[in-house]
Amino acid sequence: MSWSISHPLFFKRGPHAEKGFTLVEVLVAISILAILLTSVYGIFSSVSLARERLDADSAEYHRARVLFDRLGRELRGAYFQSSNQNLVFTGLKTDNDSFELELTTSAVSPLSQTGSGIARVHYLLVEDQEDAADGLVLMRSEHPVHESTDEEAAGMMRLVPGIEAMSLRFYANGQWQTTWQGRTSGLPEMVEIELQLRTGGEEPIHFISAFEVPEVMAR
Repeated sequence: MSWSISHPLFFKRGPHAEKGFTLVEVLVAISILAILLTSVYGIFSSVSLARERLDADSAEYHRARVLFDRLGRELRGAYFQSSNQNLVFTGLKTDNDSFELELTTSAVSPLSQTGSGIARVHYLLVEDQEDAADGLVLMRSEHPVHESTDEEAAGMMRLVPGIEAMSLRFYANGQWQTTWQGRTSGLPEMVEIELQLRTGGEEPIHFISAFEVPEVMAR
């Protein structure tokens, strides 16, 4: 008995014979795969943006913490006597909502040229001349109490750039004040610091803290 490819048995397909995909099935599979890939990309993109925002916020929180730690330490070490012209504690608010803070303190920076003892610390919030789009910058100087004002002004250094807004309030006798003159009022009981830092086009991060000022007077 001979067989040929034209025999009817060669064209019968059993129940387990392999079947191909139609064009419609292929298009549906590709569409589903595209949707899944788009969803996965969206998730990874969201995670990446959240990580970048977290990194940026972490840097701002670090700057604020360093600033508050330094100011808090210097305020707690405030050393003042109204009759001694070399000792100061003054907080002024300028016309453009900036401020100036000057005080003598026993909290001397380890790397400063003051050494040990009492230092005159001067803070000044001004427009950032190096980058006008970066808002305000907090300037700082630290000098021995007997150094002249001209020498002190020449030693101002950039401390914290990228400030949206910053303000001080002074508390004494149950009232808050936006300015303070130690020559007439002595030391305040507490100083409140409010700070807003820019975050690369996003909403600024707001910080606020208050520090007690011990009644440590010079003898």
